[in-house]
Amino acid sequence: YQRRVRGTITQFTVKTSLKDLRRMQSTDNDMVDPGVSVYAGRFKRKMSAPTVTRHRLCNDGLVEWSQLNRISYWDFDTLSIARITKGRCLFYIGFQLLIKHDLFEEFSLDVMSVLKFLNLLENYYEPENPFHNATHAADVAQALHCLLSNLRSIDSFQPKELLASILAALAHDVNHPGVNQNFLIKTASHLMKINGNTSLLEQHHSKVAKSLIKESGIISHLSLTDQDEILRLVEDLIMATDMAQHQKYVNNMKALMVSGYDPDNTEHRRVVLRLAMKCSDLCNTARPWSTCVQWGKLVLEEFWRQGDEEKKMMFDVTNMFDRDQCVPSKALTGFIDYIAEPLFTLWADFCDTSFTRDICRLVDNNRSHWEEVITLPV
Repeated sequence: YQRRVRGTITQFTVKTSLKDLRRMQSTDNDMVDPGVSVYAGRFKRKMSAPTVTRHRLCNDGLVEWSQLNRISYWDFDTLSIARITKGRCLFYIGFQLLIKHDLFEEFSLDVMSVLKFLNLLENYYEPENPFHNATHAADVAQALHCLLSNLRSIDSFQPKELLASILAALAHDVNHPGVNQNFLIKTASHLMKINGNTSLLEQHHSKVAKSLIKESGIISHLSLTDQDEILRLVEDLIMATDMAQHQKYVNNMKALMVSGYDPDNTEHRRVVLRLAMKCSDLCNTARPWSTCVQWGKLVLEEFWRQGDEEKKMMFDVTNMFDRDQCVPSKALTGFIDYIAEPLFTLWADFCDTSFTRDICRLVDNNRSHWEEVITLPV
């Protein structure tokens, strides 16, 4: 069957009928999907409605089970998934992450509402942005999943906190204009007039994210108290990605580590989630070099496009945003030295595992590679 489901902006195709999906959701028993009993794990033989939907989405020929099943590996290549799915990686990865954390079952999430939310969110990202686009958002969400899953205290997080974290990661840069805050202030953007000149982009992302969550109805069946708590945490985690406030969040984590982390303390868990979100937002610096270099090219291209616009407007252009003056090796090693390496080291100090130590080694390795880069590889 094929059924077209109308979202607010566009259409997407789900390879099952709406009637079938509603029947899956209404039954008290797990639905058996003939022909998929070979898949391992807790979904063997009997599968829930969202898992059946995932299986049928995978059957559209764009992405395979084997690729999505590597979603818990740090070397998971979101850029490859984006190419395979023709830019729809947020849709597939977001759905997979909600299944991974049992959030469909925990909150009785409606499959169609989830699909609508992911479709809306994907379409509110600007595909012309080289870096701040839906692929980056999916990459951040996958990185957050890896970081939280490797915490020894992962079970201490409440389901609402995990749901809010995934939603925030997926939506943390939604409707990004492809330029930074300074550019918006210099050009007197309407976003500055609405949000002021402090964290104006993060405020905008947060407002759009909360609006899409409400419009999709993904959590509308929950109590008003639960809805409010999830939306406030989504906003809190998106605000944590503001690089202008970077040191504040780092200092909060350091203070927590000195005083001692209590997993039963709500504010302690929030401090950890904020730092995990920050690490995830910078995960491209800690990926294997073959992936890291691709992200580095994309972020510099976005900076340079802003610089091109600033030149047209006769603004002063900093070296990093000037494609004729920027030295990639200096720009990216500098960012690693002052921001990325200390941040991932702090996370590794808090969560001392072989996984976090491997991430730190990847950051150091990537720094060494960037030092040797004179011109960006094609």
